[in-house]
Amino acid sequence: MTYLTSSVDRRREPLLRIFATRLNEIYRKVAGVSTSTRRLFSVVIAIGIAATLAGCTAGGSAKVGARTSAIAVLDSKDLGDILVDGKGNVLYAFKPDNASTVSCTFGCATVWPPLSVADNASTADGDGVDVALLGKLPNPAGGHVVTYNGWPLYRYAADKAPGQHRGQDVFLNGGYWYVMKPDGKPLMP
Repeated sequence: MTYLTSSVDRRREPLLRIFATRLNEIYRKVAGVSTSTRRLFSVVIAIGIAATLAGCTAGGSAKVGARTSAIAVLDSKDLGDILVDGKGNVLYAFKPDNASTVSCTFGCATVWPPLSVADNASTADGDGVDVALLGKLPNPAGGHVVTYNGWPLYRYAADKAPGQHRGQDVFLNGGYWYVMKPDGKPLMP
């Protein structure tokens, strides 16, 4: 007996199958529990699934205020001048984006949250940032992602301190990640 069915796009079908399988296992384990408890449990699970499907990238994307998203240049001892966000988080480019495409979405965006900006917002530049290279692209998860020389900009969740760049030249989520330089080129080896 299956308790969960849905018609969604094919990218999410494996995720739904996992949820449905787990939900069915849990239902078998709680068969002796009262009907009202099972109904409450079903509602909680359904809300969790809906939240996951509706906003799996939005949770990982730190939305920037409606006014601006700040970008600045940081002089890194080992990498030279690199781009950072307003909190000092290093900004990366994802090689599979091929400039001008946001391809890191859903699970990828939880590890590499895009530098997001509201639809009606602008991007502020600091010293050393070329304002002519700033832009934004639509994010498949909603809103827009800030770009630099056409490259969508991301942060790395494993970078725990301002200026930290653990994601440089890392192959993860289907491609290489490179720190963005002020000249608009990712720092590729």
